[in-house]
Amino acid sequence: MEQPDPIARAKARAFFELSPVVMCITGLADGRVRDVNDAFLRLHGVTRAEVMGRHPILELDLWVDPGQRDAITAALERGEPVRDFTAHLHAKGGEERVCVLAADLVTLGGERCVLTAVIDITDRTRAEEALRESERRFMLLFHANPLPMTITGLADHKHLEVNEAALRDTGFTRQEMLGRTKLELGYWVAPEQREEIVRRLRADGRVRDFEITCRTRTGQRRHLLVNSQVITFAGVPAVLNVSLDITERSEVEAQSRARGDEAEAANRAKDEFLAMLGHELRNPLGTITNAVTVLDRLAGDDTTRRLTAVIQRQTSHLSRLVDDLLDMARVTSGKIGLRAQPVDLHELVGRCLETLVQAGRTHDHHVALQGGAVHVVGDAARLEQIVNNLVDNALKYTPAGGAVTVVTERAGGDAVLRVRDTGRGISADVLARVFDLFVQEPQTLERARGGLGLGLTLVKRLVELHGGSVSAWSDGPDRGSEFVVRLPALAHATGAPAGTAAAGGDAPALPCRVLIVEDGADARESLRLLLEHAGHVVEIAEDGPTGLAKLQAFRPEVALIDIGLPGLDGYALARLARERPETAGIRLVAVTGYGQADDRRRALAAGFDQHVTKPVDPVRLRDLLARR
Repeated sequence: MEQPDPIARAKARAFFELSPVVMCITGLADGRVRDVNDAFLRLHGVTRAEVMGRHPILELDLWVDPGQRDAITAALERGEPVRDFTAHLHAKGGEERVCVLAADLVTLGGERCVLTAVIDITDRTRAEEALRESERRFMLLFHANPLPMTITGLADHKHLEVNEAALRDTGFTRQEMLGRTKLELGYWVAPEQREEIVRRLRADGRVRDFEITCRTRTGQRRHLLVNSQVITFAGVPAVLNVSLDITERSEVEAQSRARGDEAEAANRAKDEFLAMLGHELRNPLGTITNAVTVLDRLAGDDTTRRLTAVIQRQTSHLSRLVDDLLDMARVTSGKIGLRAQPVDLHELVGRCLETLVQAGRTHDHHVALQGGAVHVVGDAARLEQIVNNLVDNALKYTPAGGAVTVVTERAGGDAVLRVRDTGRGISADVLARVFDLFVQEPQTLERARGGLGLGLTLVKRLVELHGGSVSAWSDGPDRGSEFVVRLPALAHATGAPAGTAAAGGDAPALPCRVLIVEDGADARESLRLLLEHAGHVVEIAEDGPTGLAKLQAFRPEVALIDIGLPGLDGYALARLARERPETAGIRLVAVTGYGQADDRRRALAAGFDQHVTKPVDPVRLRDLLARR
C-alpha cells in the first residue's frame, strides 16, 4: 500500500487551516466533528476543544433548518456532492448567518467522512437586501415625484424608465417612451446644448441647473431647467434626469430684460438729449454773453448800458436754468460725484454774494452776510450751487427794496447756513412740499417769477449728498421765509480751506497772446472782439487742422478751444498739441457747450489744462487769462 507523501499532506493541512473558507470534517456514521479549521471557529465563535468529537447540530446547535440538513444528508447518501447550497446557520449565541455551502464524502484515516465548506455571505446578503429596499424606495419616490423624471441609457440615450409626471408632461404613454430617445419621439434640443450636457456627464457625472430650449413634437417651444446624474439602473450605466418647465418664468424674465433694455435705452437717449440740449443752448448763450459784454464796454450812454445789463441778467438766468436742468437729471440718476475738501462756508458765501453783486442781480435788494467762519468738508462748486440757488430764490420772491440776509454759524456739531428774506412768504400747503420737483408757489400773470421749479429740489439733493439736511419755514403769504441748511461741521480747519482764494478783483488781466479755435462764426467773432477790447492779441481758427497749424505758427500763451470742431475735434487737437515739443507748453482751455462730468474727464485726459462751459462769465474769462 502506497504511503501518502508527507509533503503533500503538509500542504493539504496548511490549505485546510489557512483557507478563509469555513471547513468542517464530520463522521458519516455518527456526524461528530473530526476536524475544523480556524475560519470555522471564527464563524461560530467557539474553540477547537468545544467542537472536537461533538455533534455540531445535536450538541452545539449550529444548524438552523432541519430541512436543509436532511436535504444535504440525502444527497450525500446517494453519492452526490452538494454545490452552492444556501443555508442558514446559527453561530454561538444564536446569531443567524447566511452561507453558501458545499459538501462531499472523503476518506480520513480509513473512515468515511463528510467535508463541508462554507462561505459566509451574510454581509453581502444584507447589502443586497438593503440595495433592493433602496431601489424600491427610489422607484416609489421616482414615480410619486411631481417633477418630470426619466432614466435614460448613458450610451444610447434611450428611455429605461419614466415617471407619471413625465407622461403627463409629454402626453406619451409608457409604451411609447420606453426604448426610444427624445429625438425619436420628436423632441428637438439645440445640438450645442445637448453636447454640453453629454460633456458634463462624462467629465463630472452630473449636470446642475442647466437651461435648455427644446421644441416638442407639436412645435411648441419650451424652456427647461435640467438636473442630471449618472447612476446604475438595472445593472447598466444610466442617467437620471429631472426637468422643471421654466417657460413662463423665462418669458417673464425676457420681458423684464426687454423693459430694462428699453428703460436703459430711454435713459441713454435722455442723457444724450440733455447733453445735446445743453450744448445747443450754451453755444448761443455764450455768443450773446460775449457780444453784450463788448456792447456794455462800448456803450456811450446810460440807456444802452441799462439795456445791456438787462440782457446780461437774462442771459445769466437762462444759463442757470440750463445748469439746473442738467444737474437735476444727473442727481436723480446718481451721476454726480463730490470732490470733498475742507471749505470755509462763510468765505464761500461771501464769494457767491460778490458774484451776484457784480452781475447786477442784487441792485434792487438789501443783501447782507452775517456770522463768522465755519468749516465743512464738501465740494466747493456744489456748495456754491446750493448758496446761489437759495439766494436767487430769495431774490426772486422778494419785491424791490426788500432784504435778503445770509447767516453762517455753528450749532453743536452742525455748520448752519440760513437764508432769510422779507418777501412774499410761502403758503402752508406749498411749504410741506416746497422741495418736491416742479413745485412752485401759485402765481398770477403779473407776479410770475419764472423758473422751472428745479432749484430747491436740486438744493435738497445736493445737501443730502453732503450728509446734511435742509428745511424751510414761513409765517405765510407776505411774511417772508427762511431756508436752513445743516451740514456736518469740521471740528478743526486744516490749513487753507479749498476754494477760498480771493477773487481776481477788478484789476484787468495783463495782455497775452490768445488763439480761439471755434467753428461757430458768431461765437468766434464775439469772443475775439471781447478779448481784443480787453487788450489781448488774438488769432482765430475755424476748424481743428487750422487750429493745430496756428498753434505752431502763432505760439499763443493761451488757446481757447471748442470741442466739436470739423476736421479734427478738440480732444484730438489737444492730444496732438501735447505730443509736439513746440506746442506742448501752451495752456489749453476747453470752452464748450458740453458740460457733463464725463466731458470734463475726457477733456483733462486729452491734455486740456481746464474745462469750462459756455457761456463763460467775463470775470471768469479774465481770471482764466490771468492764470499763466
